[in-house]
Amino acid sequence: MEIPKLYQDYFKENQFEALTKIQEAVYMPFKEGKDFVAMAPTGSGKTLGFVMPMLETLVAKDGLQVLILEPSQELAMQVRDVIQPLAKLVGCKVQAVTGGANPQRQLKKLKEKPEIIVATLGRLIELVEARKVKLGKINTVIVDEADEMLNESKLENVRQTIAQMPADVQMTFFSATGNEIFGDMHKWFGKDIEVIDQRHDTTYTAGIKHYFIDANNTFVKNALIRELAHNKKFWGIVFFNNSRDLHKAISDMHHNKTNFVSLDSKMSSQQRKSAIQAFSTKKVNLLLTTDVAARGMDIDNITTIVNYMIPRDDSEYTHRAGRTGRMGKSGNVITFGNSHDLRNLQDLTENDVVKVYLDNEGKISKKPVFNKAERRSTGKSASGKSSNGKANTPKPKKRLRDQKNKGKHWTTKKED
Repeated sequence: MEIPKLYQDYFKENQFEALTKIQEAVYMPFKEGKDFVAMAPTGSGKTLGFVMPMLETLVAKDGLQVLILEPSQELAMQVRDVIQPLAKLVGCKVQAVTGGANPQRQLKKLKEKPEIIVATLGRLIELVEARKVKLGKINTVIVDEADEMLNESKLENVRQTIAQMPADVQMTFFSATGNEIFGDMHKWFGKDIEVIDQRHDTTYTAGIKHYFIDANNTFVKNALIRELAHNKKFWGIVFFNNSRDLHKAISDMHHNKTNFVSLDSKMSSQQRKSAIQAFSTKKVNLLLTTDVAARGMDIDNITTIVNYMIPRDDSEYTHRAGRTGRMGKSGNVITFGNSHDLRNLQDLTENDVVKVYLDNEGKISKKPVFNKAERRSTGKSASGKSSNGKANTPKPKKRLRDQKNKGKHWTTKKED
């Protein structure tokens, strides 16, 4: 399938040479108004896959016609930014409606009567209940990151939102990973919904290499992260399974004067925006976060993803890994853990996982090295003895305390 004429200049400007397989697979079903679930690997162009045919179905200045549901503020803003320049080609407007943003500004923008709204669920429900957004004339609903949007905590709210739309509304769902509910959509949405599964297409993830480093000690892990951050070629994200471990690492990075940014679910919208801006513009090369940032973050050329500990499931691993090596580019995924974690990791992913080491310059090495991280945490030399030649005796661990104003942490103060 050739690139539609409407988008040829956009593809040329962004150095896209051809449609991806998922973009080809969903183009006609979307334009024909079919209901479907589309699954494809991260980085394969799913967003543009639904944006192109969606815009061709719109009628300019005819009110709200399309609703796109996203799981996070960041992803909603990102999708809006993809749509905006293309929507102008057909004379249409798009607005993001998200929690954490100024509600009065959003209400003011809604008076411009956008044809497309990109929304997070909580803020959308507030506006619908206040009758500031009316869903009665929606033609198409797009549920992005559908494996998360249809999980146990969100499913009922998604169903109730769609129930307020016309009975013949077109329902489309996009995801990088599967969900048990995808095989039982008729039960939940009262329609037969086709499944378009392109997950077997590894073209866009072939450049990602998967590594494991035997590091189960907090001090060693943090030292390894600092060494990576000091490598000029490193530009990466470290994912934590919970906020407690994230905040401990943040304290350590402050203590050791490491430049970084962080993302946390409790941060304000402005704080998140500032952190992502500093990272995406390479003011800093290290981002620490929980999975709040894993979904859909599209920043080109991120070199490395680090799992501070083994992800909880294969879906979580897939979404984290998808932040690097996008559209077939090269990238690395490094997971910290012990020998038991290595066995679990090999079960978690279908990819080959290579056990490696980190040398003194923060570079991946396939040969064992006694690096600075281990030396700092144990006080040993390569011989297993201390610098005075005597056998080492364990020393009590010192608690790391927050030391403000040491190192640069590029998040801003929380706004009222």
